[in-house]
This record gives sequence, structure tokens and C-alpha cells, in this order.
Amino acid sequence: MKGSESMSEATIAITKLRQDKLNPHYRPMIFVIAPFTEVVKSDAKSTMTVRSYCRFIYQHGGIPVCPQLYLPQFINMHHSREFQVAAFINIVLLTKCAEAWSFGKPTHDMRYFIRLAKRKNKNIRYFNNEMEAN
Repeated sequence: MKGSESMSEATIAITKLRQDKLNPHYRPMIFVIAPFTEVVKSDAKSTMTVRSYCRFIYQHGGIPVCPQLYLPQFINMHHSREFQVAAFINIVLLTKCAEAWSFGKPTHDMRYFIRLAKRKNKNIRYFNNEMEAN
């Protein structure tokens, strides 16, 4: 399985986030930081890669929050006013998440989300394209 070497790293992270939660089925929300532009442009390979990152988070006990897969379903990202609304939604979603996990080499889009997560005092975990912890 891809990312198997970092399985313990991801599992440990999720376990720590579950500590002191009354509900034994609690799953923390994890904001996915991954290439955004390629997915919005409907690049099939990039979309599948980002979906695999979401699956990785889910398999380790988290709830993946991935705006680049969700928002283009109903927001026209090429329309400036709607893009501004999407930017606001991204901020709201990020603030609701326990952590942000960044996958792969940071692109310009990803660096924006990393800076935003830092400003919101979110813990950021870094993984390479194979989902191994950096």
C-alpha cells in the first residue's frame, strides 16, 4: 500500500487528535493541502492523486477536507467573484479542521494554504507524493 511506511506516523497523529474525546468513533477533520490548480483544471491524473491523499487520511482515521475536489462541483473557479467566495469557504473549512496535511512538493497554491494554516495556528504535517512523512 502506498504510504505504508508512514502509516505509523499518520496513525499516531490521528490517535493523538482522538485523545480525550468522549465519542470512541471520533474522527478529526484534516485539511488536505495538495496541488489546487491542476485539479480545478480537471487534470485527471492530479485529481486521482488528490483523491488518494484523501483516502490515505480516511484509512488512518481522519475525515479529509479537500476543497479542490469539492468546490468545483458547484462553484465556477474561473469567475472572479465565485473564486473569491471559494477562497472564503477555504478559510472557513480550514478553521474547522484539527490539522492540515500537505502532500508533495509545495506549489504556489499549496504555499498559500500552508501560510494560511500557520496564521490559523494549525499543526501542519508534511508528506511526500508517496504519502511518506517528511
